[in-house]
Amino acid sequence: MENLAETVGKNLACLRKAKGMTQQDLAREVHYSDKSISKWELGYSLPSVDILKDFADFYGVTVDYLLTEQKTEDLEKIAKQEEVQDKQTGINHAIIIAMTALIVVSIAICVFFSEYYTPFKPSVPSAEERNGLWIIFVWMVPVSLLLTGLECAHYYHNRITNVVMFSCFAWTLLISFCIQFGYYNDRPEPIWYILVVGIPVQVILILLGNFHRKKA
Repeated sequence: MENLAETVGKNLACLRKAKGMTQQDLAREVHYSDKSISKWELGYSLPSVDILKDFADFYGVTVDYLLTEQKTEDLEKIAKQEEVQDKQTGINHAIIIAMTALIVVSIAICVFFSEYYTPFKPSVPSAEERNGLWIIFVWMVPVSLLLTGLECAHYYHNRITNVVMFSCFAWTLLISFCIQFGYYNDRPEPIWYILVVGIPVQVILILLGNFHRKKA
């Protein structure tokens, strides 16, 4: 069991170093403490099967591969291949996020210009009717931020990015409400005081962003 722990520790350490990561970097990615990672890599203890499965999935290898003594060159080759795949996956995720934002913008533009030609209207709409749809571009901002924020949270799992994205969504949503009822309505009402709600919401988002539960 001692030799097996040393073998697993050596494989884990080589894979991590080949990816250019510190133990702290790895701890943030796999959600285990850096102290536990150090203990496993030094061979002081053997990770459980479920933990080995987490590391195998992260490095793109099998559990059997981690349990078998490997050459350093083979471990570095696998880590580099995984790094190339991660870069391509990151590019794909960025494209999906950008496409989502562009789709929202395109829908807003289509709705805005739909008033210029409507087959059910016998005449061209007045300037007042056309300008009335400018509010669609205001609501476009929080909708775009919400969708892209959800995708960022799903793909990247970065706490700082999540806090920034959802904070921007919360504030732009409140501002959109203020503009909607303060300027757009026939009988506008000054409701800028609703922005005060954003303060506790912002605090909650920051606290959630700093809440980090480790598995070990």
